[in-house]
Amino acid sequence: MRAMTAPGYSPQEVYQVCINSVSDLNLRSRLNAVVANIGHAADEYLQKGPISELHTIASSECDNDTIVVGEVTKKELKDVYSAHMVPRTKPARTIYDSIVARAPLGRCPFCGFGHATTLDHYLPKSKYPKLSVLPLNLVPSCKDCNSGKLARTPSTQEEQSLHPYFDHANYVEEQWLFARVVHTEPVTLNFFVSPPDDWSDSSKARVHAHFDEFKLAARYAVESSSQLACLRDTLAMHREQNGVDSVRQHLEFEAQSNYRQHRNSWQTAMFQGLANSDWYCNGGFI
Repeated sequence: MRAMTAPGYSPQEVYQVCINSVSDLNLRSRLNAVVANIGHAADEYLQKGPISELHTIASSECDNDTIVVGEVTKKELKDVYSAHMVPRTKPARTIYDSIVARAPLGRCPFCGFGHATTLDHYLPKSKYPKLSVLPLNLVPSCKDCNSGKLARTPSTQEEQSLHPYFDHANYVEEQWLFARVVHTEPVTLNFFVSPPDDWSDSSKARVHAHFDEFKLAARYAVESSSQLACLRDTLAMHREQNGVDSVRQHLEFEAQSNYRQHRNSWQTAMFQGLANSDWYCNGGFI
């Protein structure tokens, strides 16, 4: 997970830009009538996000045609995003694009390697329609993280995946992602989560939830497979010229270099796992 600074847009102003492009005057009037409600929902999100309590926000478990606030239906609120923020011809699309552009080095903050090309609703708009265009609920994402995530409603703090705008500190500064070498031909890696022992049970559960939510074990294994293939010739040269110790030294250097950049990147976990494997360093890469 990559930490991000939250976008500074006013929730009410973003909502207003979106609904100003609604051509149906009756619908626009009804949407305007609930601006205060949208603001209250945004305030609740901002209050609960930093303390990991977003799971306590009430969801709208109802049909699309059900009125959820004022005289506005669930579908009409969802369409504020789908029909008035996403389309490139709409004025609010500039806000959409600017939030996507905030992704660190253009990478998805959820997985750390995919290209951020879309926005993900941290709390899905299908169940939280009042948050459809809330900037704090819109996170730059790659298509795999966005489409692969289930539109589920976390019922406990432990079930919440990590939020790039709020979950910084120990989630970023301390390592919880690791990998072990699997003795296969060609070699493969098994990525896993192992949070520090002094973390709270809730924090430990959340990194596990994040890892599972975005299917990172399988996706990191796929990413690492191409890197492992590229390493073969480099490590073979090190072993031939300077012996087995130089193989481990090269891997440890790469591990340290990646660790300084991102403690919980798949690259850090991969190089650490390789350097810690006697089998791999002694020729398992061939």
